[in-house]
Amino acid sequence: MENAFDGVFSRLFGGGVRPLQIGRRLLAHVDAEREVDAQGRRVVPNTYLVHLSAVDREGFADLETALKQELTEAVREYIRQEGYHAEGSVRVTLRTNPDFRKGKFDITSRNDAATDEPTVTPAPEPAVASTPAPTPTPVVEVSMPAPDTEVVTAPSVDRAAATLTLPNGERIELHEGVYLVGRNLECDIVISDSNVSRTHAEFACANRDVVVRDKGSTNGTKVNGVQIAGDQLLQNGDVINFGTAQVRFETS
Repeated sequence: MENAFDGVFSRLFGGGVRPLQIGRRLLAHVDAEREVDAQGRRVVPNTYLVHLSAVDREGFADLETALKQELTEAVREYIRQEGYHAEGSVRVTLRTNPDFRKGKFDITSRNDAATDEPTVTPAPEPAVASTPAPTPTPVVEVSMPAPDTEVVTAPSVDRAAATLTLPNGERIELHEGVYLVGRNLECDIVISDSNVSRTHAEFACANRDVVVRDKGSTNGTKVNGVQIAGDQLLQNGDVINFGTAQVRFETS
């Protein structure tokens, strides 16, 4: 954490709250929120919201995307190191609290709905004659693993489904969940362009598929030059225009 935030963020940011303060408070919050579930796992929330004053949030405007990525990676790494368990994708986002004065911030957390891992549904048993009789249960042929073969369920790997390249060259990873795009600082992906609406569009990522949908923006959303209406499933290399702001989409 010290190495991550004593560098470029601390040098460039002159607001009341420093990134290193946020990072330390985040890790302490993770520890404070851990619980033991019925399986004996130490479970922690998967979404962390950093509430800042309007002045401090504005101070992060040029670095916000990179800062959220660094904070998210720090929390994920800490969860791995401590052996904690979180359902779905872990992420950190920033929010503005108009009641906070400069230098004051708070952290809250919650569990956003996680996409379940694919499950294997056993094949239905063959139909049995309708005449009831106390006969032995019909034998259903089941493919069994070879002797001495241990069946292991692979752990869930929190890999990004895709990456966006913003007009300013920043790259943002998309994990499971919904990401708001717009000029408003409350959005998950902030694009500072006068042709972009305050809340312009959103990306929805589930099962490694990503769709983009317009949110009633003034200048509309296009994919490869074509105006979209409703959900548009994205493919590797697609170019998305929010007004005149161009974003490139690449699958991982």
